[in-house]
Amino acid sequence: MSDNTTLTDVIMPQLAESLVSATIGKWLKQPGDSIEQYEPICELITDKVNAELPATVDGKLVELLAEEGQTVSVGEIIARIAVAGSAAPAAAAPSPAGAG
Repeated sequence: MSDNTTLTDVIMPQLAESLVSATIGKWLKQPGDSIEQYEPICELITDKVNAELPATVDGKLVELLAEEGQTVSVGEIIARIAVAGSAAPAAAAPSPAGAG
């Protein structure tokens, strides 16, 4: 049986109030790479701030829609992450045996 997977869009965030776009400085992950939530997936460059963009979900990076050096408007999709639909909720992470 195949897993239920959902594609989650990675959106260019608004890093500052007046920001309308940012440039992809470097992709830190490539298609096929497993990604954990909050793990940096790319570096973003603006004239005011440079920042790493974290993943919002656990999954596998499946598609890059923006290239390094490309300037992307806020709100545009820059990548897609495949998320397994049958995955346990993050809050249900196992605790170490014998802890205490």
